[in-house]
Amino acid sequence: MQFIQKQHIPKALSFIQAVEFLAEYFGKSSEKQIYKYFLTLELLKLLVKLRKWSLVDNYGLMISENNNHSQIDNEEEEAANQFQENIGRLEYNPKSVNEKSIKEELKSIKDPIPKFNLGYYDVVQDKQTSLLTMLPIPNENRQKDYESKLNQLRIKIGEILHLFRPIIYCYLIHKYGGDNYTPYLISLLIDVIRFLIEFKIKIYRKSQKEELKIRAKEAIICYILRNPFYSTIVKQIILNNTLGKLLNQQGWIYRLIIALIELRSSKCLLL
Repeated sequence: MQFIQKQHIPKALSFIQAVEFLAEYFGKSSEKQIYKYFLTLELLKLLVKLRKWSLVDNYGLMISENNNHSQIDNEEEEAANQFQENIGRLEYNPKSVNEKSIKEELKSIKDPIPKFNLGYYDVVQDKQTSLLTMLPIPNENRQKDYESKLNQLRIKIGEILHLFRPIIYCYLIHKYGGDNYTPYLISLLIDVIRFLIEFKIKIYRKSQKEELKIRAKEAIICYILRNPFYSTIVKQIILNNTLGKLLNQQGWIYRLIIALIELRSSKCLLL
């Protein structure tokens, strides 16, 4: 995959996604055959994502194309550089401030005391707020925890699970079928382990925080719409029995809702 340059990676991923969509809706194949196609395409997608992980993300937390916080990251980085140039290097020494004891003492008092306003805390809108959280602290100080060996290990394990889960899921559906709960539960287990690891990652950019939110939201949607959970619980109990009683099942509103849900529950969008 050396021929895929950095600027071509998003287009390559979009092209593979489009081929998966065509394979599902125009292939006229059985479910197992469709997932056999998906497995081949997901392996190809894996190679492209590994290329992106190396070139773009430098083996850190992978930022997806629908993450719109990159501009905010650039603005914060520029503010941090200006902070360094105009004020000077900010040395962070955690031993100089016992944050835990300060917070405990702050909880024990009702009115602000001047000794807490010695550069560490200030009163903002009648609340005692840490000044350090309000300053554009240089990124090199924020990156220390992010670049620690333990944190980097968490990132790499989480990203490997994130990259290989779709392939495992496709293989299991090809083997057991889409109506079997085995692929669903194994995929869910992999994602649960991944989230337990990822939510312990120490991050320093807004795009990284947003990425974890996007992944969590997409995972919840996918597991609601994936079969057999969708066909046996969501569709039969929630849509047909509940929504069907509230709306006329022959009416255009009910049909439109069902059509949109069915479109979002396309197999190629739930891998």
